[in-house]
Amino acid sequence: MKVPNKRRFLQRSRIDIVACILGHSNDSSRKTRLIYRCNLSLSQFNIYAECLVEGGLLDRYTGRNGVEIYKITEKGKNFLKDYRRLKKVLEEMGM
Repeated sequence: MKVPNKRRFLQRSRIDIVACILGHSNDSSRKTRLIYRCNLSLSQFNIYAECLVEGGLLDRYTGRNGVEIYKITEKGKNFLKDYRRLKKVLEEMGM
């Protein structure tokens, strides 16, 4: 018996999550804004943010009132540009 197609839940890859964080870090974003925009838990975000800062893709600094601010670096912008290019090619291939 054939079951009608139901909308499948798609899981994001790690690269998709990295691209989401970098994409929302263009204008010096607060930590909470990135967590909500990228739909991550605090612990997930902390793991990704630490890796991105260590990798030089993201800068972290303390703003007024001790708020953590994140801003994409030039290296991060290049990564995001390459990610979008690759994603476009894969979509054109039907993947």
